[in-house]
Order: sequence, then structure tokens, then C-alpha cells
Amino acid sequence: MIHSVRRCLPALRRKTRGVVTIEYLLLLTLVGIGVIVGLSTLREALINELNDLAAAINAINTP
Repeated sequence: MIHSVRRCLPALRRKTRGVVTIEYLLLLTLVGIGVIVGLSTLREALINELNDLAAAINAINTP
């Protein structure tokens, strides 16, 4: 009985390695999507802020 369990353990470890790899891949994918969405939102906010700044500078220079 114990001998058969020892034979199954390496195969079980190989299977769990694949599962752990898939979990890490899923986690990295979700983090990557979050970073892309966050940077896109930051870009839009920065563009809006720079447009407001340009409008304020143009208002000062206009007689």
C-alpha cells in the first residue's frame, strides 16, 4: 500500500505544478489588464489636465 502511494506522489506533483503555473499565468494576466486600464485612465486624465492648462495660458495671453 505505502509502496503504491510512493509511486503516485511524483505524478501528483507534476500535475500540481501545471495547475500552479496556470494560476500564476491567470494572476499575471489579470494584473496586466489592470495595469493597462489604469495607464489608459491616467493618460486621459493627463490629456484633460494639459488641455485645461493650455486653455488657461491662452486666456492669459489673449488681450
